[in-house]
Amino acid sequence: MFRKALVLVALVAMMTVSSVSFAQDPTILRIGMGDPIDSEMGAIATRFKEIVEGRTDGKVEVQIFPSGQLGDETEMIQNVRRGNLDMAVVGIANTVPFVKKLGILTLPYLFENMYDVVRGATGPAHEMLNEFAVKEGGFRVLGWTYTDYRYLSNSQHPIKKLADVKDMKFRVPQSAVILETYRSWGANPVPISWAETFTALQQGVVDGQCYGYITFQAAKFNEVQKYITEVHYTYQLQPMMISERLYKKLTPEMQQLVVDAGREAQEYCLAFQLVDAGRAKAELIASGIQIDTLEDEAEWKKLAVDNVWPKMTDFVGGQKVLDRYLGYIGKK
Repeated sequence: MFRKALVLVALVAMMTVSSVSFAQDPTILRIGMGDPIDSEMGAIATRFKEIVEGRTDGKVEVQIFPSGQLGDETEMIQNVRRGNLDMAVVGIANTVPFVKKLGILTLPYLFENMYDVVRGATGPAHEMLNEFAVKEGGFRVLGWTYTDYRYLSNSQHPIKKLADVKDMKFRVPQSAVILETYRSWGANPVPISWAETFTALQQGVVDGQCYGYITFQAAKFNEVQKYITEVHYTYQLQPMMISERLYKKLTPEMQQLVVDAGREAQEYCLAFQLVDAGRAKAELIASGIQIDTLEDEAEWKKLAVDNVWPKMTDFVGGQKVLDRYLGYIGKK
């Protein structure tokens, strides 16, 4: 019932589009992103494009550059900060070197369920994270991309219990929190850029990686991975950001439009993710991918929370900042 309600809310939001006119010259907004166009990142960017172009009667053109066409995600973030790139949709872990407090979203087992996820990306929780992004990062978060849990995939054998990951090499983003999480399980995390992940898997540099079903399929990881395990250690909320330098130059009307478009694109992305993940999972199973669930996830959770949270609390801003966010998602 919860998923059906979320989908209904998002679909209604998609339909509430009104036209706005602007007394300004035609503009082009360029959006770079790391994932393919048929991923959740593609869904939020495409919906944003539809809303902005529709409400400006085509006076503002939104151009989307998927699959790292404008550089890897770190490069795109740097260019957004400098004002050399208008917008980007990137992995949350790649923003943390610029805004450590955003690392809150990478803490293992932060979200217990989809209620927590939605609360964590909307309302006061969003405003808190966006405040950090603007003040410390030089970018503004217009929307959060719902990209599912980071399920483990690998090419070696099924993973059903903790002992199965011992000493296995997994590609992870350059994230201190995620590195510590994998080490707490006895695995060997290897930081590799997203753009180089497929090649690293193909060549056996690493045994596996972690991502949700939609992007796993869109990135064609099924060509080099045989097994997926549903581990719920982190739900990926990936920011769609706009350069703060650019945002300040926009007219008040345009500022409001991109903020509204970002929020509505986020709502659409939630519906897309909930619906399309099931399709992707079914197709992956049909193609021969083996999907398993953990027999002992309580042990995974205990190790990650007990070992990682105490080490990383100061890194993500300290206990006061963490408690404030936990309060916003109903966990304090």
